[in-house]
Amino acid sequence: MSKYKMMKIGWKLLCTSLILIILAACSREKASTRSIAQHEAEARAYTVTGNPSQAASTLDERAANDTIVHQQGSSYVEISGDVNIDKNTVRVTGLSNLPAGARIKGNLAVKNTLLTGYTDEATIQKDGSFVLQVHRPGIQGSMDLTVLFRPDDQDQEIRNLYGNGGNKLEGPYVYQYEENEHPLQEIRIGAEFDPEQDRHVSLIKPVWNKPKDYGSPQVWIKPDVKQKGNYYHVYARSNLLEGSDVKLTIDFPGRWQFGYDDQTKVMPDGSFSMRVKKPSLANRYALVITFEPNEDMWSNAKQAYGTQGEHLAGSLVKSADDKKGSKRIEARVQIQPKS
Repeated sequence: MSKYKMMKIGWKLLCTSLILIILAACSREKASTRSIAQHEAEARAYTVTGNPSQAASTLDERAANDTIVHQQGSSYVEISGDVNIDKNTVRVTGLSNLPAGARIKGNLAVKNTLLTGYTDEATIQKDGSFVLQVHRPGIQGSMDLTVLFRPDDQDQEIRNLYGNGGNKLEGPYVYQYEENEHPLQEIRIGAEFDPEQDRHVSLIKPVWNKPKDYGSPQVWIKPDVKQKGNYYHVYARSNLLEGSDVKLTIDFPGRWQFGYDDQTKVMPDGSFSMRVKKPSLANRYALVITFEPNEDMWSNAKQAYGTQGEHLAGSLVKSADDKKGSKRIEARVQIQPKS
């Protein structure tokens, strides 16, 4: 074969390769464009009407980092763990900088049930590790796992490390709770999973973003709804105080319907998340988020909002369903299910 023919064949091969590369790039770009368009269409399927001037955003969460930076016994507590789910048990293998001998608890709850007793307790080892093994309930449904450390439940030596009522605790895992109208602090981390689908998840490290008007009686709520399988997951930011009780229900126009509800407490930065089963028959309905002040609120919430909501203000304020003139907060998200 002549040198000229070999050069000609080489050029043809080079041109063919370049064309294939360009076509592949175009194909990837079209696929990416389709994914973006599909995502935007799904987002537009939900209309936020509770507070339309505020843009909705998903809570920022990530898997807990396994690298422990602060030394054991530090007031800045770090904790992480992996969760393995099998037919009979939920096993947590974790690491923390809590001191050796500290007692830590695990609790498993099934959404929309009153099941109790699915707990385990473990002792922190010298290297900060721990293992919890909770018996798995024999029913279906999305589950919440909570890993908890309370200084007030520890021996005196460990209680001294974290102060009276845990008031020296620091870090993103610090939550408040109240006993006998006294504010206390604890360490908490958890995970959500569906045991019919998930076999392994990680404990979640929250990233708090407290708003400037946190605790203001002029309450705002920014909800974001995502459909995952047969559930609607509602993630919301707000300026509500930590520990405030919020509820999620579905409002079906013209009729009553039971069994579509959830409730939770607001997180340290005003954020919260709930989920509710997607109705199978109704075509139009609204997800309703409510906060209704009462005598059982924490003392700081009573002062901020009033026991009957008399201090509440803003566009989300509604009259409560009683004759006492009390007020509540209500945010609605109109849903039009996709066919």
